Amino acid sequence: MDWTLGIDRQREALVRMVAALLVMAGDGAVLPRHVRTGIWRVLRPAEAAFRRLVVVVKVVFKIEARVRVSRAVPVIPRVSGGAVARVPAFALFDARKSFKPRSSVKGRKPVPGIRFFDEVQVFEPVLTASPDDEVSATYLMRRLRALHLALGDVPKQARRLARWEAKRLVTRAETGKYIAPMRPGKPPGHRDRGRHPVDFVLKDCHEMALYALHDPPDISKKSVS
Repeated sequence: MDWTLGIDRQREALVRMVAALLVMAGDGAVLPRHVRTGIWRVLRPAEAAFRRLVVVVKVVFKIEARVRVSRAVPVIPRVSGGAVARVPAFALFDARKSFKPRSSVKGRKPVPGIRFFDEVQVFEPVLTASPDDEVSATYLMRRLRALHLALGDVPKQARRLARWEAKRLVTRAETGKYIAPMRPGKPPGHRDRGRHPVDFVLKDCHEMALYALHDPPDISKKSVS
């Protein structure tokens, strides 16, 4: 298997998708609800696909943890003006699933519902959310920009992952944090019947990561650009 070619193809596909999402988002301060929802539907699986791509790079090219050298954090201008905002680091670990039991009854109060015959009931209109409502997209844009920045230097993200894994391995007994960047089971953003290009990229990246982890290839580390 040509790992370099496979990594480059998946990365290029993700770069094109993220570029399209940035165009959809525009200035990113406020977006219509349906636009924000559409971006989330692509961004979540794109993030999961890139995490798996970073795992592949780390394993295939045998990237190990090194001593971290402090560097200036890149900044981008705020959309609103004047000040500058830090681009958050891309999250290299999947969010773990919550196995807490969910309550089957929602909105019911722990008091008896007593009514009287002479009671006057006033029914207030239920306000439903409209797809065209303007909603905040600050958090969305932070994650989108973090992914966009990380895609520019995949080996750097692989070195970050190696450092984090080494750190968590040392402190695991104290913190109890998981070490593996990929959660068990299906990846975040997985859709069984997904037909968007990001669904196929996520599937390919997930399979590549599983194959690399279970059967690490023998490839020279010097091949990393």
